[in-house]
Amino acid sequence: MFPALFFSTFLCPILWLSSCLPAAVAGESSVSPGEDDDWKTIRSTVDQHRYALAEKQIGQYVQTHPGRKDAYLLGGRVARKIHDPDAGLTILDRGLKRFPKDPVLLRLQAELFLEKGDMIRSKTILAGLSREKDLTTSERAKVREDLKALNELAMSMPPLVTFDQNINFEESVPPPFQSPQTYILENSSTHLRVTNIDIAYAGGSSIGTGVAVESPLYKDTVHFQAGDNLYAGTASGQSAAVESYLYAGADGQGPDGIRFLVDGGDVFAGGQINAGFYGHVDIPAGPLRIDAQGWYQLPWSGYGQAIIAGGLQTGGLLTATWSLTPKLSLSGEYEYTDDTLQGNRTPFGANHNSMVTLDWGFLRSPDLHLVAGYDTQTFTPFVPNPTAQVPVLLSSNFGFAGLSTLDQIGRYVVLNGQIGGVVGTFDTPGPLAGFQGDGGMSVQITPRIEFTANLSYESLAEAYIGSVTTLMFGINLWF
Repeated sequence: MFPALFFSTFLCPILWLSSCLPAAVAGESSVSPGEDDDWKTIRSTVDQHRYALAEKQIGQYVQTHPGRKDAYLLGGRVARKIHDPDAGLTILDRGLKRFPKDPVLLRLQAELFLEKGDMIRSKTILAGLSREKDLTTSERAKVREDLKALNELAMSMPPLVTFDQNINFEESVPPPFQSPQTYILENSSTHLRVTNIDIAYAGGSSIGTGVAVESPLYKDTVHFQAGDNLYAGTASGQSAAVESYLYAGADGQGPDGIRFLVDGGDVFAGGQINAGFYGHVDIPAGPLRIDAQGWYQLPWSGYGQAIIAGGLQTGGLLTATWSLTPKLSLSGEYEYTDDTLQGNRTPFGANHNSMVTLDWGFLRSPDLHLVAGYDTQTFTPFVPNPTAQVPVLLSSNFGFAGLSTLDQIGRYVVLNGQIGGVVGTFDTPGPLAGFQGDGGMSVQITPRIEFTANLSYESLAEAYIGSVTTLMFGINLWF
């Protein structure tokens, strides 16, 4: 399934920025030209709470009234109010060209970068402001308050999740945007996570259930977690079997939004108990984001036949995403796996998979992205007639394109969906065309209860012979 690269935006803690707009305007006034008819129209639109229209009006207004600082400030706050940081930053860029060292414009710019999840730019601006000697006492206090909020939010991102069979499939739907209070509550509480991932394909199925408990370990920035992933495999004409990964480890936040997770434990597969390990690090660096994962002797859980045969997998996945513009991103991905059967006794094969993806967010409301790219995969077997044991796809080379959406509905619900197609070879002499689609939702039932679900269908897939249906759902509880 083509990836929803824009999911990384779920880390943006938006709601803390949504203070009362008229009060904000009154609290930080600036000297500007007198009222004109266009400005009165804009203020009337704001008073009517028609913020989307006001944002457009302000964008046009500052082009003909570049000396009015009030307009840039109001434009930034309106964009913040309706959670449209890109539009707000565009307006503030114009304002900072006219008023390059204005502390209020700079602080508002930092807050909008923070809303986008760009911790590095936000911290750079706020750190520079904190060193300015000409700030008033009130301005300096507000900068300190923003720096404190930035540090709290950087430490309170949703944690990375340990390895499971979801690694090659769609990501879970991100939770609704939350306030700092909700993040702090979740970050400082014991967390119970229950997930289920079911894969059905021609000739077999895999059912994975994970239960994990997470609790604060060090200063609310490092958490201890322990759990068990249990996988059941079925296949036509064969008896069902199970594998499991019983683990413990730690996840946490580093500086500038870096996230990490390490865990290890016992893996039961093929009548053996082996040591297993998983590591994951996510590094944001301005417009570039690097995500690296590695695992050793974990259950090979994507195929029912592999589970029945006691399959283990060792490998790594490296993803780099480059934000070319606020609406356009390019990513590259490479994955290598080494697979064995009967525990680690029988080498089975190695898989190489590379993918490049372009994501263009061309519409804001409703949110729509055009996602397109190319995927190539090659499986090198170490045994004769490998597909008779596990129905792996020996090679695939295909292009894909589709539409993706991710929309928050109200305060507590996030919906996502993707629909598109693929064209290429799937262990076939000639090209085939196929369909891919998925939909899901995340619901914050209360600050302590969250539910997620996602269903996908692929008529042609990179790793399977024939169609694949994947169902994922889970619940998160905080105590």
